[in-house]
Amino acid sequence: GNIFILDDGRIGLIDFGQVKQVSSDYRKTVAKVILALDERKSDENPDDLAKIGNYASGLGIELKDDVPAHGQAAIAMWLFDGSVETFPDGYDENEMSPNSPVKAMKEFPSDLVLLARSTVLVKGLAKRFGVRWSLSQEWAPIARRVLNKGTDATAKGTVEQKGQCKPHRAKQQLKAWSEQKAKTVVTHLPPPMKKKALSAVLKHQQKRDAKKQKV
Repeated sequence: GNIFILDDGRIGLIDFGQVKQVSSDYRKTVAKVILALDERKSDENPDDLAKIGNYASGLGIELKDDVPAHGQAAIAMWLFDGSVETFPDGYDENEMSPNSPVKAMKEFPSDLVLLARSTVLVKGLAKRFGVRWSLSQEWAPIARRVLNKGTDATAKGTVEQKGQCKPHRAKQQLKAWSEQKAKTVVTHLPPPMKKKALSAVLKHQQKRDAKKQKV
């Protein structure tokens, strides 16, 4: 895959060969879907499902003619919330199932392809470790910044207002984000793997401290 836990406990991300830039309006639409998912009262509340579906329809996903009323909401849950166990209208979280939300789609927008690919990677990693991971819950703070400030959001903040992201700032943000995510993942690991991961992190910290002392 494209996400690794390195020997020193850090998160390793590879393969950034494909980059997609989307419009500000489309980012805001995604943010609205994320917040609608995060703020819902339950997975079955009709008002919540209608709200999620309404925003999700703006993503450009074209559905088949025989799709039930909450098809858009089910697709949004499948894309952005790996913690969902019960999908509306009898949909199944298993992508290979005949009742998967994937089967309801007739056409998938190009603007959403790489984002969807990223969500599938994150959900797959979480599932491998037995963790029910809510992407919408994790991304909700970023979504709120996008809607409140109307600026591009990064993993730990916003890009420079003039559209220029300074290299050293981007490096610091990526490092801080990676360290935080590594801690979160390690916390949810099974005991044997958790012990090994913590040991690797400790060794890395000791080496770093030793280098600082020499300087």
